[in-house]
Amino acid sequence: MKKYLMALFLVLALTIQTQAEERGDSGYFTLVDEEDRVITMTGRELDPGDHYIAGDNRLFEVVRTEADTVLVRFVETITLPTVTYEPLAQVGSATESRGVVGIYHTHNAESYVPSSGTESKDDGEGDILQVGERLASAMEEMGLTVYWSDNSHIPHDGQAYLRSRRTATELLQKNPDTLLDIHRDATPPEVYETEVEGVPMSKVRLVVGRQNQNRAANLEYAKRIKAVADDMYPGLVEGIFDAKGNYNQDLGPKTILLEFGAHTTSLEQAEQSAEYFAKVIPAAAGLTAATKAEAERDIGGGANRALVWLIVVTAVVVIGFVLINRGRIGSLTGFFRREAGIGQNEQDDDGESS
Repeated sequence: MKKYLMALFLVLALTIQTQAEERGDSGYFTLVDEEDRVITMTGRELDPGDHYIAGDNRLFEVVRTEADTVLVRFVETITLPTVTYEPLAQVGSATESRGVVGIYHTHNAESYVPSSGTESKDDGEGDILQVGERLASAMEEMGLTVYWSDNSHIPHDGQAYLRSRRTATELLQKNPDTLLDIHRDATPPEVYETEVEGVPMSKVRLVVGRQNQNRAANLEYAKRIKAVADDMYPGLVEGIFDAKGNYNQDLGPKTILLEFGAHTTSLEQAEQSAEYFAKVIPAAAGLTAATKAEAERDIGGGANRALVWLIVVTAVVVIGFVLINRGRIGSLTGFFRREAGIGQNEQDDDGESS
């Protein structure tokens, strides 16, 4: 039994720790397609098989990385789900539950250079906390119940998500309908600059970790968010990464990582986009009477597909148990380290991006 638990712990620990590596040299990667056209830029390292849904809904797959260039191939133009939403004023006047939202920050030291003169604050009191607080306040004004955590998870290293997992778990005890991890990216300013209704603000990028059992559900959730934003506030969403990582999204469906601008964005622009983005979440998450059933249908379908992932993990644990009994734990450990990308780049993530 002890050996079985050891195998289970090994599988889960490696799964949780698997996060996309992030640039630690103030650099960034440029995604370029087969026609040598720039698709976007990002501070996160990408692996072959990762996907990106661009602002115009073109889906790209990562082929390989060469220095600072990520080569991608066009797959298809996807169709986002049709999301029905009622007038926002009705959110606060609904007689049933108005919805519960949890907000936290894995990388709470992240800041915006134009506003603070630094990209990361050593004391952990980064500008990103103000973005999360602004998002929470805007949602509360709409009648939603919001639990916002400013817990510190410094340093910004490869173990930050393990530390923030405790915060996420605490927030889950409040039974939130959705759980949001608020970050900022690390790119040139033009990647995230936009205007919505004539107001300058930053774009928002959504990140789904493809190495967790809720990946399908959370990807559907991300598509719903983009669908609502594209309809209400065209240009607000930069795109969706479906990439290597877990980001604590194994804790449940409707958990998402949101990047509000980059370190080159001003805090004021990021806060402005948080104000607008607060109006997108209720419909996407199904927090209003008109959207609840629809959201459960879309996101629930992804949750059902997640059962396949659970079956696979269970099978792997059983295999691990057998290997341990046969004295082959070294082979098992090596297998998971290779699958998780651990050992390919042992450099710690030191805080340049989310």
